Amino acid sequence: MASIDSRESIFIMVKNIRPITVVILLAACTMLMMTGYSMPYPVLAPWLIAHNLGLASLGWMSFAFSLGNLIAAPGAGYLVDRWGRRPMLIVGLIVIAIVNLVTPFVDALLPFVGLWFVLGLGNAGIMPAALAATADIAPPALRAKWIGYVSGGISIGLIIGPTIGGVLYDAFGFAAPFVVSGVMALVAVVLVIFIVPETRPAFDPQPPNSPSRSGFGDIWRNPPRPLGVLGVLLLVEFVWTFAWVATEPAMLRQLYEQYAYTATMFGVVVGVQGAATALGEFGFGGLSDRFGRFLLIAIGLVIHTAWYFGIEYVSQYSLLIVASILAGFGAGLVTPAIGAAYVDISSADQRGRIASLKEMILALAGMLGPLVAALATDYFPPAYFFRGATVMILLTSGLVVVIAWRYGRRLVGVVGAEPVVDA
Repeated sequence: MASIDSRESIFIMVKNIRPITVVILLAACTMLMMTGYSMPYPVLAPWLIAHNLGLASLGWMSFAFSLGNLIAAPGAGYLVDRWGRRPMLIVGLIVIAIVNLVTPFVDALLPFVGLWFVLGLGNAGIMPAALAATADIAPPALRAKWIGYVSGGISIGLIIGPTIGGVLYDAFGFAAPFVVSGVMALVAVVLVIFIVPETRPAFDPQPPNSPSRSGFGDIWRNPPRPLGVLGVLLLVEFVWTFAWVATEPAMLRQLYEQYAYTATMFGVVVGVQGAATALGEFGFGGLSDRFGRFLLIAIGLVIHTAWYFGIEYVSQYSLLIVASILAGFGAGLVTPAIGAAYVDISSADQRGRIASLKEMILALAGMLGPLVAALATDYFPPAYFFRGATVMILLTSGLVVVIAWRYGRRLVGVVGAEPVVDA
């Protein structure tokens, strides 16, 4: 397998564009993608109400998106490694553009759900491609920091997207957020085509008698080692995503019915959490390069539980904002560390498939969480959901501490760090 560790090979690979410039462009593309993706959200509830459809239909749309993501992720990850990072970014962004530009012409729930399913299909390859491209060119000592820039672009997009969407809806009507979202996706396509280079390293031909490393199934035949580390990383992804989506209905009941918050107050509480996440990713994402991936993951998970504690026990608006900021900052520590940990234990020719495995776990959590919420929200008080989420996350953080104690700093991608080779 060709090495891409040297500074010279990196500069040749990206056609004389500085690696950090490529990462910033990738962050800009993911920000445009997530801004466009989240922009229509303020429109969905009024659309459903105007068509005499219950807000529970939002659950079907989320389910369809996650299902599409889950189905497409294995193939998308394989194509990221086989075709390259850049083609999959382009394909995914074009799908997002088409879905958004078609949506204003839809006037029934079933086609709407179908479009969200297609949106999930297109989205499946974007993050694996962006993360794999970042891992290709990031120096080991800056791996988590640079991954934090890309994930920070996602957080910023999620912050500003709904705000812009709400303004566009109020000023120009239902179609405006979708049209602008589609245009932004096309702008991102242009950036990728004309500015972002292909970063996938060239690999030596596979020996005739060696085990096949083609297809998504290669990660099952030749999984990253240690297996326990991979399992814990996937468990963390599942638990904290499941906890968030499973508590969303309870969160809305608590804030609107128990605390009598307005929509503006709710938007600020959620918005500051997203801003704190972006701050953690941009400003402190590189801490795991120095102190270890799992130490930062464990600390970030514990801090993140401030949200569930706060929403259950703190009704005062200003204090809940503080809890939201703490939770967002914790998430900002976890995301770059966990992304870099995947790269630490995987080979360069498996990065796309490992990233797509991560997307599959997130999609699975995104499907099961709303299902559990739909079945249980009417039978249990909101506090039960918040306590359950807190316990799940704290138990997972304890398991992360065990992994940190077991492997110490050996998973940290810093110069001179020893790779983990045991199973």
